[in-house]
Amino acid sequence: MTSLDSVVPSPPHRPPDPFRRPWHIALGIALVLSAAFATAQVLYWAAPEITSPLPWMRIYLLPQPPALRLTRVLLYSGWGVALLLAAVLFGATRAGRVRVVRVCRAAILTVLLLPYAVMALDTLAGAPLTALLCLATSAVALLAVHRVQLYLRLPARLTLLAFAWGALVGSGFAIVMSMWFSWYAGGYLLDFERPRGSIRTLLALFALNADFFSEVGKAAGVALVLLVFRRYVDGVVSGLVLGAASGIGLNLTETVRYMAEIEPGQPAAQFWARQVVGLLTVHAVFSGLAGAGFGAALRAGPGRGRVCLCVSGLLAAFGGHLLFDTLMPLLDRRRRDLFSGAETLGVLVGVPLVTLIAAGPFAVLCLLLLRRGLRDQAAVLRAALPVETASGTGAVTPAEGGLLLSPGRRLLLELAVWRRDGTAGLRHLIRLQQAQLRLLHDPLPHRSDEVRQLKGLPPLTTHPPLPPSSPLSPNSPHSIDQGVSS
Repeated sequence: MTSLDSVVPSPPHRPPDPFRRPWHIALGIALVLSAAFATAQVLYWAAPEITSPLPWMRIYLLPQPPALRLTRVLLYSGWGVALLLAAVLFGATRAGRVRVVRVCRAAILTVLLLPYAVMALDTLAGAPLTALLCLATSAVALLAVHRVQLYLRLPARLTLLAFAWGALVGSGFAIVMSMWFSWYAGGYLLDFERPRGSIRTLLALFALNADFFSEVGKAAGVALVLLVFRRYVDGVVSGLVLGAASGIGLNLTETVRYMAEIEPGQPAAQFWARQVVGLLTVHAVFSGLAGAGFGAALRAGPGRGRVCLCVSGLLAAFGGHLLFDTLMPLLDRRRRDLFSGAETLGVLVGVPLVTLIAAGPFAVLCLLLLRRGLRDQAAVLRAALPVETASGTGAVTPAEGGLLLSPGRRLLLELAVWRRDGTAGLRHLIRLQQAQLRLLHDPLPHRSDEVRQLKGLPPLTTHPPLPPSSPLSPNSPHSIDQGVSS
């Protein structure tokens, strides 16, 4: 009698993949942000008291704004609510109540993360007209970022979600951590006998603190979106787009804050420097690098390489931001000297020049990563096209295949359909082409039925066998879980 093991060999042993449990990583991200805030609280409570009679020391003795006090109350309350929900989650998990488990997970993340949005909402509500003006340019930038996905595109709602995170939670977290540093750092670092040297140290560490936590705040949202909606993610390009969207959101809140609170005497110059020149060259670039690392990690195999990719992206974002903030004051002094007799020309020409020098290399790096990611996508689609057109499903015909692999031809077709059928026809065309591209990238049976339904064709009664490259094929060497597991 033939042994079963000789006929059906056991699957090879693979190490557990932590990325298949996005909930644990998402909770870890939320706990890291809470731990950072709690550490700042401890440092604030333990800071030596400032008793200097010098007038300039008053900036370290200012009262806390109401929005910051409300953030503290919500965070403290959120920690208590999260502990109660954790007990409910534990019981629901043991009882197998899937719906209760999902609700508890979402609620825990909400109470741990949303309180940071109070500071951002306070800033935006304090200058609504300025916020609307900045929102208009940010919308144009978001559209440009979304359209650079020449092949597979993330759903627009995910791009908007990353933007909202950067504008509210990411920027609020950065503001909160910067404010707490300004309150407690003086007690530890200021030397009243030699104040000049200690002030330089304080300013340097303040910039280091602000850059680090702004990048951590943006990257946290990008990582959460990538993990929760990983079935839509396609490597570097998806991560770049979500990272850039988060950076555009933080840039909006930061611009409003500078125009309304920090430097209200130069609103036009601040808008030009931040919402025009720096809109796609500063925060969007730095968080785009972090997102590219996360996106590449999701497509990489299990192992230490994933951690290296994530850490490399974060270090590139933080290092680029720190270098930019270090170079800009030096370059800005040169700009003022060069355009000393023409201030308007110095703003219109000098600001783009110094921004290009300080952030240009990182922007070029983002473009190179985007180009590489698009080439990889095109190679996968080009290899899958003959197999799909020969399958006889009718989902992708040879003529459609040539069109799908040509972004320029697809754009011309979109314009023609928009002129003929309006917005509704354009949405249907984009949905159909994206479904076809998804089918070529991941040839799963339900994708074929989805394309046929969009074409007005009946579903197939039988489906062709999955090719070896499919993620669900038993012969695939790179089988991955596209869904959100528990």
